[in-house]
Formats: sequence, C-alpha cells, structure tokens
Amino acid sequence: MTSAFEAYPLSVVPAGNYMIVELVGGRGFLRRLSYMGLHPDVEVSVTAASQNGPVRVAVGGTQFGLGRGMASRILVVSRGGADESQKGTGGRPFRRVVTLKDYREGQRGRILDIKGEGKFKKRLLDMGFTKGAEVYVEKYAPLRDPVEFIIKGYHVGLRREEAQRILMTDPY
Repeated sequence: MTSAFEAYPLSVVPAGNYMIVELVGGRGFLRRLSYMGLHPDVEVSVTAASQNGPVRVAVGGTQFGLGRGMASRILVVSRGGADESQKGTGGRPFRRVVTLKDYREGQRGRILDIKGEGKFKKRLLDMGFTKGAEVYVEKYAPLRDPVEFIIKGYHVGLRREEAQRILMTDPY
C-alpha cells in the first residue's frame, strides 16, 4: 500500500507518547478538540487507558479524560511509548487504519468510519457504505479512477478521492 499510514485510534493504544495525525469528525467536533489543544501534529501522552472507561491524556501540561467515542476519532502514531507489536487496551491487538483508496484489486476489508458529513456522507450511507460493512475491490478503471467495489452484493463505483474518506481495517 502506497499511502497507508499506521495510525491507531486513541481509544485502543496503551499508555505512552503519541503524535496526533488526524481527527475524524465535523467542524463542531474539530473546534471542540482544538479548544482542548488537540489537533494534528500535537504530541499527546496517554497516562491511563482502560478497556471501558475514559482515556486519560496529557497535552501541554494539562491532563483530562476523553470518552471512548471521542478518543476513537483521534488517530495517533507512536512516539516511543508503544509500537505495532504491543497489544492495545484489554489485550486486543492494534488495528491498523487505512483508507479504501489504499486497497488493491481483490482485497476486502471492513469499514471503520466515514470522514465527512452532509450530502457526501448521506450518499455513501445510501449506497451501503456503513460501519462494519464488508467491501471488496472488484477492479480499477484503466487510469485507476474510478474504482468498482462490491458492497452488500451491489457493484458500486467511487472516485479515489471519495474512497480516501472511508477508513478501513487491514485488507484480508
């Protein structure tokens, strides 16, 4: 995969130091995180992480707790506290997050989340691109855009730019 980054949701990482690489959400959510000092390229320390409770983080000398839902929409990379060989909270292995754009022909995976809002997100939901749905990459057009996917038994075409907004699990 060419542009895949090994980022993990903040909700599954063990205690350690991380760098925020992406925030997934609407304007209001991003504004709220910004007020808390959380935005891309900021270093965050996870001081306590449990399987069910809030995630305790420290940013710029300030400590606070984040709910699991909010923490799952903050994607981070390791800064020396953990690596891919370590387990996430509760003994679960990390799930590598990639976008649907990174998949090759013949690969399949499950949808984790859809970045975006409004008409774009509604259109994808109407086509069957929902959390947990399995997607199979059928074929690429000759110039690699658009891409044909099979989801819920239907053949659907998406532009690669649109596919980049769909967060997926590792292909299998």
